[in-house]
Amino acid sequence: MNHAKRIGRKIEPYLYLLPAFVFLIGFVYYPFVKNGWLSLNIVNQFRNIKEFAGLRNYVRVLTDPEFLQAIGNTFIYALVTIPVSMVIAYLLACLARKKRKASLVYEVLFALSMATSDAVIAVIFQLMYNDQLGVLNKLFGTSIGWLTDPKYALMSLMIIQIWHNIGYNFLFMLSSLRGLPGEVLESANLDGCTGLRLHAKVMLPLISPMLFFLLLKDIAYGMTVSSFTLILTGGGPNGSTQTIITYIYSKAITSTNFNYAFSATMVGFAISAVLISLSMILEKKKVHYA
Repeated sequence: MNHAKRIGRKIEPYLYLLPAFVFLIGFVYYPFVKNGWLSLNIVNQFRNIKEFAGLRNYVRVLTDPEFLQAIGNTFIYALVTIPVSMVIAYLLACLARKKRKASLVYEVLFALSMATSDAVIAVIFQLMYNDQLGVLNKLFGTSIGWLTDPKYALMSLMIIQIWHNIGYNFLFMLSSLRGLPGEVLESANLDGCTGLRLHAKVMLPLISPMLFFLLLKDIAYGMTVSSFTLILTGGGPNGSTQTIITYIYSKAITSTNFNYAFSATMVGFAISAVLISLSMILEKKKVHYA
């Protein structure tokens, strides 16, 4: 009986985890493996395998100018939106760190972007960017087609994404900054560590685990961004806002060209995996755990 209880206790934790494992296998790992297999085959519009293709689909995708442009746009999108949104969120969190009577008001205002759906945000900015009635052109006295001019379309989407990211990042940074031990900050001040030096040498290292989490989150989101592009520009004009995900969407849904879509998905995953791996190297050198 005692032996049976010991076995039961060893098995019990895995039973609690079993639903999560079933979900991951059924909705993450199995679709990923299946997508990888289909990317190595020629399939029809019903996703039925016609013949084995090897790496031919990957060669076609990686020599497609439209996909190469989508990769470039995705990198630019991520490299701009991630650091800018994190820096702005950190500055706002520093301003809001000390609790005041009006704290609740501006905390809610700073975090409002997180609670707003992508569709609502897209409609609001679409009105702002309107070349005839938009507030931006009225304010600056211009007639720029923010979403229809290839020179400004990607930048316009990046501004929306930065605004959208700030709320989530702000909440985590504010919580971390308010949780910093007061005696450590006081000691740093007594030692003459103030201003930018205090942030660089004390505050940022102390909250670095949280910053690393936000960095990984923003990389994953930045590499798979599609909502604002699909709603506002559809990848245009002239592919200037096309990203990896919108390229996959256009091939799979619009054109039913699954051969390109499956292989583009795997290439996108590989790029994201490389970026996450580089971030893990950064974590070992720059993230400090208490």
